[in-house]
This record gives sequence, structure tokens and C-alpha cells, in this order.
Amino acid sequence: MPSKPTPPPAQTVDASEAGPVRCGRCKAYMNPWMRFTGSGRTFTCNFCGLSNNTPDHYFSHLGPDGRRTDAHERPELCRGSVEYLASKEYVFRPPMAPAHVFLIDVSQTAIATGATASLCRAVAAALERIQGGPQALVGIATFDSAVHFYSIRSPSAAPQMLVMSDVADVFAPSSGKLLMEAAEYKSQLVELLESLPAMWAANRTNENCAGAAIEAAIDLLKPYGGKVHAFVASLPSVGVHSLKPREASGLGEKDKLAYLMSQDNTLRSLATTAADHMVCVDLLVLGQSYCDVASLSDLATTTGGTVYSYTPYNSQTDFDQLVNDLIWNVSRLQGLEAVMRVRCSSGLDVESYSGHCYRQPNTPDVYLPAIDCDKALLARINVTEKLAAGSEAYVQAALLYTNMSGQRVIRVHTLALPITDNISTVFKGADLDAQICSLGRRVSSSLLGQATLGACRELVSAAVVATLYAYRRYCASSSSAVQLILPEALKLLPLYALSLLKGAGLKDNVKPDDRSLWIARMGCLPCSGVGPLLYPRLLPLSRLLAEAGEGNATAADGNTFEGLTLSSESLELGGVSLLENGYEAILYLGRDVPNQLLHDLLGVDSYDELLRIPNTPALLPRDNWPSRLLSDLLNKIRLQRSSFMRLRVARKGDPAESAFFAMLVEDRSTAGMSYVEYLCQIHRLIQNKMG
Repeated sequence: MPSKPTPPPAQTVDASEAGPVRCGRCKAYMNPWMRFTGSGRTFTCNFCGLSNNTPDHYFSHLGPDGRRTDAHERPELCRGSVEYLASKEYVFRPPMAPAHVFLIDVSQTAIATGATASLCRAVAAALERIQGGPQALVGIATFDSAVHFYSIRSPSAAPQMLVMSDVADVFAPSSGKLLMEAAEYKSQLVELLESLPAMWAANRTNENCAGAAIEAAIDLLKPYGGKVHAFVASLPSVGVHSLKPREASGLGEKDKLAYLMSQDNTLRSLATTAADHMVCVDLLVLGQSYCDVASLSDLATTTGGTVYSYTPYNSQTDFDQLVNDLIWNVSRLQGLEAVMRVRCSSGLDVESYSGHCYRQPNTPDVYLPAIDCDKALLARINVTEKLAAGSEAYVQAALLYTNMSGQRVIRVHTLALPITDNISTVFKGADLDAQICSLGRRVSSSLLGQATLGACRELVSAAVVATLYAYRRYCASSSSAVQLILPEALKLLPLYALSLLKGAGLKDNVKPDDRSLWIARMGCLPCSGVGPLLYPRLLPLSRLLAEAGEGNATAADGNTFEGLTLSSESLELGGVSLLENGYEAILYLGRDVPNQLLHDLLGVDSYDELLRIPNTPALLPRDNWPSRLLSDLLNKIRLQRSSFMRLRVARKGDPAESAFFAMLVEDRSTAGMSYVEYLCQIHRLIQNKMG
């Protein structure tokens, strides 16, 4: 399904030394719905109703319509989203410079699987794209049973290794220059990274002190703030925050779900400490088996970080995604040391927040050591008193952060929401993406609260039934009882609910690490990212090739591709299909795919030959028009999703084939009923509720 267009960036407002104009009582920022009175000398706050004096420097006469004559010249008076340059009162310390510490696993497992060599190449590539100019800082450290920091005292000096061998009492060495200016020391850092695989090639230490290494990196960044990129190739087994193997095979459901909780509460305490010092932790797992993502992910979810998983890691097929993920991580639109507050007008109150963030007790603020364009925070708002129909309610989110240019800025979003007592109007304006995003976060938080899979499935279906029952009762009561009536704006709600039930979060026989990864993703994805994850896009590549023809081997804009129904009935006999969900892409080859097309895409002469190959050949760019069209199509989809999405080829008997058919959520499968059967079940439950 095509994604929504990206909104234009917020306009910047320079409020000078006086700072942004705000209400004197509730501190709401100036917005288009504040009403000016007294010939422009006062303004009434649309949040709390207080009448404020207009500052002299902000005064403007009013026009015949009661609006300021300069309303269209000031973005804060005509736009719902603006960004203020912060004045001195918002700057308690100099804005932090971007600082990155890369922790590279050099244990025997990491060396043997090629993870160490891949990581060194990926970090070297990412150094070229780090934002922040000459102020950006970079640190390199490796770890096995000890932590090794690398110090370069001057651009002409050789690197020195400082070893922290006591992994039970963690600290960052203070005797060397461990954070180097990325621009000035880039060539020395690249040389160091190129030398590390050979330096540790003979390492026979198979122990891993990742937890201690992360704590040491956090200790290093405490005076500055910044980001720790922790690459973990096996379960941390020694030192502080070491973890025990706890694979869930052979256990009951309740025991398996207990593995979604951290086995080490000190990791959450460490994450809190990191958040207090504005340090973010990104976790990149390159293991071959269980690495306890449930425990380690606390570090990322509390500090505004991201969890990546490449398990089981294969250096040949996974390296491109690893390097692209890391480059995008350091180069995407993002901010540092952020604090957010959501304000509501009378009658509304913020109940809770969800997302990768940190909240201190008894404060209304949300703290984000890092924030980026791939994540969203969800604020749940309660109606605390009766609101007058025909009026408006207001919500304002203000985010104070440091941008990549080193400026403290305040991004302000203000919403004016019309109030109605007509429930039909509510359903007409319903937002399906927001509904399913909220439902997905409720499921992820319930799983972390150790609710059973059955209870979470019931939560999903009950939410769908409650919504559709309310519509049937109050908006379509005259319709025939034998019909399932769906509101136009929410007609796909049951389909997304079924996709949620069949996803990695709620289906049976999912590995604990895979379920924990799903929870971490669902807990931070924006609305635009939840839909593709739950209901992937299926593209008929054979048809696209036929329509393009040899003379036009260029794919159209990725936003224009309409996906097929996720059912085996959509698969054409002898066809080739491409499935993508924003995280991974799978190319499915039918048994009767033409031999010429197989040769053009994979370099094999028949499907039987493809099955005889031990490992599926890579989809390398080839000098023929089907291969060029596929490459062009993939590139445009990757740009649209802002994700590299490693491409797997699904052939008979491969894990990729099982993954492909598991994503065809409208079919009946071991994960649950078909879409038609689910609609019948929802209809029956609504009828039972109506009596």
C-alpha cells in the first residue's frame, strides 16, 4: 500500500532574545487559535482562557476581521507546526555535539562468523556520513572478556589500546584521548578499523562482556551525552550485566512469555542512568542463536534508541543491510538531548505516553536522549469533563532539542480538534492508521506485562468488536442484522486486526528473540510504518516486467505501486512476486517460472538447478533488462521506506518460503483463520452483543 506523502518541514521562527510568546499561566506557545483583543494589546489563551498582555515587541494592529494584520507573515500565527530558535532561557548548558561510541564484538564467535570484519567495514563507511561537522566526536572500543578502548592522542600519532580488564567494576579510562574529532581523525580511525580484524583474528576467547562494555561506554559519554552503538554477536556471558541462556524450547506458554521480561533488572537501571546523562544506546544483534533481546532491548527502549537484528548473521547476504542501516542511523534527520511536553485545553488530560523514551517520576515531561524521523511517541489523552459541541479542543506538543547544527530549537505542533455530539461524524473522521498503531502498542505493552497470548488476542478482537458494535448500534441500526456493516474510514480495521493476530507478536511458536524484536519495533513505529509491517505489499513482478517491456526497463515511482491481496490466490502460475514490509523483502519464484527469467535474475537455467544449489545465489545486478528493472524497483521501494530491506529468494523448502507464505495473512494457516472466516467471527460476536 502506498505511504502517505511526507509533510513539508516546519518553518523556523527566530524569536530573538525575548524568546517565544507564551501564555503566562499554562505556558502554551503562541499558535493560530489564540485570539487577540484590545486592538491587539492582549491575547486570550486558547488552552486555559487567560487574558495576557501582548509584549511590546510582538504588537500588531488588528484588521477588520479581528485578526492581526501580520498573521500571514508569522508562521506561528498561520501554521500548526513551527520551530523556534531557542533563547538563552532554554539553554542550561552549551548544546552537546554529536558523539558516537562504536562497541565492536571481537570474541571468537564474532571473528568466526565474519561479524567483526563486517562491523569494522560498516563503521568505516558510516564515518563518512556522521553529522555535526568538525564538532562531531567518535570513539572506538572492542570487547571479548575485557573491554579495549583505542586512544589517538594526535592526528599523527599511532593508536594506543587501553584495556579495562575488571568487568565487574566498570569505568572508562581517563588517561587517554578516547573521543576523537571525526573530521580531523577520520583517516586514522579508518586505518584502525581496517586493522582490527587481523589484530583479533587469532583470538580464542569466546566469552563476551557486552553489558560491561556498554556501561563503560556510557561512563565515557556522561560528561558529553551522545550515542552508543553496541554490536553484539553472542549472549553476554561474563562481567556485570552478564546473562544466562534461557531458550524457551520445550516450555509452556507462560514460561515462554516470561522470557519477554528482562532477566537482569540492573540493565534497566543502567538505561535510566544513561537517559539521565542524555546518552542513547542503539543495539545491533548479529548472533547465530539466542542473544536475549528482551533483556538487552531495555537499553534502547529507555534511551530513545533502536534495536536491529540480523540473526542468524551471514556476512555475505546481510552485510549490505548492516552497512546501510548504520549509515542511515547516523545520517537521518534526528535530534539530541530532547525534552517533550504535551499540553491540552480544559477538559482533556494526558494519561500516559508510549514509545522509546524516559519519564522521571512525578514530572509531566518526556526525556529523549535521541530522537529521529523513524520513531513516534503516542500520548493517550483522557476526556475529564463534558465538552461543548461545536467548540474546539486543543492539543500542543512542544519538543526542545539540539539539532545536528548544534542549535537548541523548539518544535511546536498544535492541533485544533472540533467537538461534536454526533457519533456518525466521529466515525467519518476516524483515522485507521492511528487506531491500529494504538492497538499494536496496547498489545506490546500487554505482552511485557506478562499477559498470555490468548488474552492479547482477545484484546485485539474485543477492540474491533467494540468499535464496530458502536457503529452498528448508533449509526446503522436500521441495516439488516445479517449484514456486517463497516464504517468507510475503518473498513480495513478487521483486516489489520487479523494481520496483528498472525504477526510475530501473537502467533504461536515464535522464538523469544523474534517476539521481543517485534515488541521493540511496535513500541516506537509511527503510524505510517505500522501498516506495512502488519500488512506487507505484494507486487506481481512478472506482470510489471510484461508491462514494462524490454524497451522500458525502468520502474515507476515506488509510491505508485498498488499491492495485491495477501492471499495465495494472488500468485500467478509460473510467476515471480515481490513481498516487502519495510524491514525485509522476499522474492518468491513459482515452480513453473520461465527458465529464461530465472537465468536473467539468478543466472541459473532451471528451477531444478536452483533447488540443487546448496545456498540460494545472490541477486546481483546483471546486464539484462529484467534484472535492471528489479534493481530499479528495489531502490525506489527502499527510498520510499527509508530502509535497505535485504532481499531473500524464496525457493521450495527454504525458510524464506515459509516466511513468505506466513505473510499471506488472508489465507487460512496454522497461525489462524482466513480473512473471510475472521469477518464471520467478528460479525457473530457483534450479533451476540446486540442480543
